[in-house]
Amino acid sequence: MDVVLANAEVVLADEVVRGSVLVRDGVIADVSGGATSAAAEDLDGDTLIPGLIELHTDHLESHYAPRPGVRWNPMAAVQAHDAQIAGSGITTVFDALRAGTDADNRRLGADMRLLADTIARGKREGRLRADHLLHVRCEVASSNVIEQVQPFFGDADLRLISVMDHTPGQRQFASIDKYREYYQGKTGMSDAAMEAFMARRLRDQEKYSAANRAKVVRLCHEHGVAVASHDDATEAHVEEAVADGVQIAEFPTTEAAAASSRRAGMKVLMGAPNMVRGGSHSGNVSALALAKARQLDILSSDYIPF
Repeated sequence: MDVVLANAEVVLADEVVRGSVLVRDGVIADVSGGATSAAAEDLDGDTLIPGLIELHTDHLESHYAPRPGVRWNPMAAVQAHDAQIAGSGITTVFDALRAGTDADNRRLGADMRLLADTIARGKREGRLRADHLLHVRCEVASSNVIEQVQPFFGDADLRLISVMDHTPGQRQFASIDKYREYYQGKTGMSDAAMEAFMARRLRDQEKYSAANRAKVVRLCHEHGVAVASHDDATEAHVEEAVADGVQIAEFPTTEAAAASSRRAGMKVLMGAPNMVRGGSHSGNVSALALAKARQLDILSSDYIPF
């Protein structure tokens, strides 16, 4: 069966052409410029792009836990997430599920395996438009990250693990004021409670972070799962990522870290919201600045696919 998509702005690897795409039995058979005499669907000048691949989005959480203490039907949440993914032109999505307790939702981590099982069920039952794979983002300064990530290893859909450390005063939150703004905005903590929380996070990092990161990385290598670093800011962070066999540098917070990551052979990923808004909500490096400096390889929708 032939389908011709004509009169489109067709995005190719290195140029955009006004023309048509011939699809034969579900496979692209030809791309040609100019008009076509074949029976065709006229796209009237619309842009025609390859399906996008999304490597990091935690957008599913907002459907499953839309309010504090509220848990939505997991299949309904997965299908709502999938609809926005597909509607945004994303045909393959790595759903980023958390491992390790964090302040913005202390009890959500225990539900991640439920969501992964629901995604798998949605795939089996033909409920989903996009292809779904798993990306587990591991908060290495958390005491329970190993307990929560281990059930994912051996899952055929697990393709990517990222190692994160959101301790105040470094990486994404080098600015303590931005850290307070983010977490107090999400949790409603008083100033006194916030100070106690930050002190506890610093103690947890000292106790757990290095050992947990080493365990997560070892598990990834044992199971053949790709590793991403998160929020690298300094040369030392990049050197640690290189030693860990990291392949993707997610959201480096400085231009120096991005450049160093690319020199080391890693692909640099930044958030599209950063580019759309014109800057980082945490006060870190602009994704647009990295693009202009040719230090950017991948854009991710992060938390807002559309």
